[in-house]
Amino acid sequence: MNDSWTIFKTYSSLETAEIDKGLLEANGIPCVINNATIASVYPMTDTWTPLQMLIPADKLDEARELIKA
Repeated sequence: MNDSWTIFKTYSSLETAEIDKGLLEANGIPCVINNATIASVYPMTDTWTPLQMLIPADKLDEARELIKA
């Protein structure tokens, strides 16, 4: 398994990112939401601190099939 992670998608709302995260994890794709802590404190930060979904690079095609980005 490749250890490099890549940005899968960016989000303007934490709620939408969490929904996608749940779908990916339910299908065995590990993921991390960058900047989630900042967004939970300052919800209108998408212009200067976008939320980014990171996944293992070797899972990118599988994630794209699950979530049409």
